[in-house]
Amino acid sequence: MTQGRSDVAANIGRIIRAARKIFAKEGASATMSRIAATAGVSDATLYRHFPNRQVLAAAVYEDIFMSQVKPAILALCDNPAPELYVDALVHLEDVMFEQRPLLASLDDLANLTVDFITCDRDLFDDIILQCQASGILRPDLTADEVATFVAMVTTASVAMNQPKPARRRYLRLMVDALTLNAASAQAAPAGDGRHHDSQRARKSTRRS
Repeated sequence: MTQGRSDVAANIGRIIRAARKIFAKEGASATMSRIAATAGVSDATLYRHFPNRQVLAAAVYEDIFMSQVKPAILALCDNPAPELYVDALVHLEDVMFEQRPLLASLDDLANLTVDFITCDRDLFDDIILQCQASGILRPDLTADEVATFVAMVTTASVAMNQPKPARRRYLRLMVDALTLNAASAQAAPAGDGRHHDSQRARKSTRRS
């Protein structure tokens, strides 16, 4: 890495760490100038990398998601038991709950959460297909539908400020609804079925 790129990466790292600290302390009242001062960079440097607070807040949320939530998702590859899915989702909600001052600066939390859940598409597709092959997950669901469902339920639960026992119960109900046993003889099709077929086709193409 050249010195210039190293300096850029260092500045971005300092800005994200400072923003995480300031957002946690001041929430929606946090200013870009305050974050720049805490990071030890000029306002111009901050705005060059993050043109507005939405972009910066999203970058902070991504950093938190990748460091605190993704490891729980990765662990599901080794043991895709239903209760471990509940545990992983509870952990996601706990992280969101702790970061409510930051999340108040995000207008599109649910869609961002979907993007971060599916950012490693091959891994997420593998987890979904593994669960379907083992009979844990309904076969009529696509990876995109699972990610969207998870994001909708977790973000809504946190927004409603529900106590942790209630949040876990709703997540347990959601996981139960996604399991194979919940699929009736006349399960609603996922669109026209092409999304699920294309998901398997992508996996087959990558492995051939």
